[in-house]
Amino acid sequence: VAVVRLDADDPANAGLLQAYEVRGHPAFLMLDAPGRVVDRYFGPQTAETLRAAMQALQGN
Repeated sequence: VAVVRLDADDPANAGLLQAYEVRGHPAFLMLDAPGRVVDRYFGPQTAETLRAAMQALQGN
């Protein structure tokens, strides 16, 4: 599992935000190994929600 934080206000990240259709923040995208979005969460999330989502992707 890799966690990447992007600054939505940094113009250097605009291409990624557009490519992954991030329209607001906070946004949490769960990607599979090839980089396809398999789940999205928008707005504040609890650590438990994100932990469960990552575990589900790993099959745990």
